[in-house]
Amino acid sequence: MGIQYKDVIEKSAAVIMQYQQDSGAYAASPYFSHYQYTWFRDGAFTADAMSRAGYVESAERFFDWCTRVIVDRRDAIYSGHYLNARYTYDGSDPTGDWAAVQIDGYGVVLWALQQHTQRHSRSIEKYQDLIDILQWYLMEHWRESSYDWWEERLGKHAATFACVYAGLKAFNNPIAEQVRAEIHTSEERTDASMLACVLFDAVDESQAQEIMQRVESELASKTGGIHRYTDDSYYGGGEWPVLTALLGLCYIKMGKPDTATRALEWCTQATQGNGWIPEQQATHLLSPDMYAYWVERWGQPANPLLWSQAMGILLADEIQHKSVY
Repeated sequence: MGIQYKDVIEKSAAVIMQYQQDSGAYAASPYFSHYQYTWFRDGAFTADAMSRAGYVESAERFFDWCTRVIVDRRDAIYSGHYLNARYTYDGSDPTGDWAAVQIDGYGVVLWALQQHTQRHSRSIEKYQDLIDILQWYLMEHWRESSYDWWEERLGKHAATFACVYAGLKAFNNPIAEQVRAEIHTSEERTDASMLACVLFDAVDESQAQEIMQRVESELASKTGGIHRYTDDSYYGGGEWPVLTALLGLCYIKMGKPDTATRALEWCTQATQGNGWIPEQQATHLLSPDMYAYWVERWGQPANPLLWSQAMGILLADEIQHKSVY
């Protein structure tokens, strides 16, 4: 029997619903202490997945949370204040030294919001403040260095530009094409986050094929799981369901549904009996000697990771309907 797409979607949606907070925020990972926050990027992909799966109220509760977080900071933002990558479930700023500035998540939120309101013919009026503030913020700061998807490297990254482009393009902002023109993947190390350039149509077809070939040849394990980058040592550098599903979505865009299905099969094999999908699999580690170090430091790897659940939903739904973003 082949993959039961409805079961894949419903199991992950149930996990996401269980760990969506009363505030509307999606917990990044409810039992991993360092991830008991909401990232705008992770949450936006999760909201898009729930919207795709028909959970309209869940998605809008998240967008409502985003609106409160951003509108509450309106004056500070317009005064030059930088937004964080993550916030507490009640929308407060995180404490401690880990406070990386990222802008990609704000682009993905705009993209996901536009997708949702069009998909379900919902009014966008109540989100106009969110849209206006975030477009201004992206226009003001997109040229500046920010941290990459993994909050490790400060610089100007293709994945970041792709996410910003997607958000601005969603609302026909004329700056979008300027952002797209700054994407130069050939000048960057191979990082699976580059696949965002393909997902969001931020590169032409030849560039898209080049990105995917680099990821396949340099970052795919022998069973098809995708690593972040070649020298990853975080929890030994395992395979990430998020990235494996992301590659699958890119296969769909390139007209390769059968290859996309193999990516989904890998993700379903990474899914536990209770429906949880972890942040990463430790079956083909790039730096196996570092696994114990991270377990001793932070405990077992994050499980479940709601971003993993969300990407599985998106890929299953995309294959099921053979549609493209």
